[in-house]
Amino acid sequence: RPEVVVVMGNTPLLALTNQRGITRLRGHWTRALGLPVLPMVHPAYLLRNPHAKREAWADLLALQDRLAGGTT
Repeated sequence: RPEVVVVMGNTPLLALTNQRGITRLRGHWTRALGLPVLPMVHPAYLLRNPHAKREAWADLLALQDRLAGGTT
């Protein structure tokens, strides 16, 4: 059983949460399937937009904190 779900990109975000707008929702925890969900941008987006890597890194740190028992 997973502790969290990480969705990468608009398509999985829409499928799980019925929301779209990954650049607006990334980094904000939500819930789906009874689990915490962290939306993140797709890795292909990071290749096209290297300036977004800083935000993606912040998202990964938030994920690490959550998995370590933090409340982010």
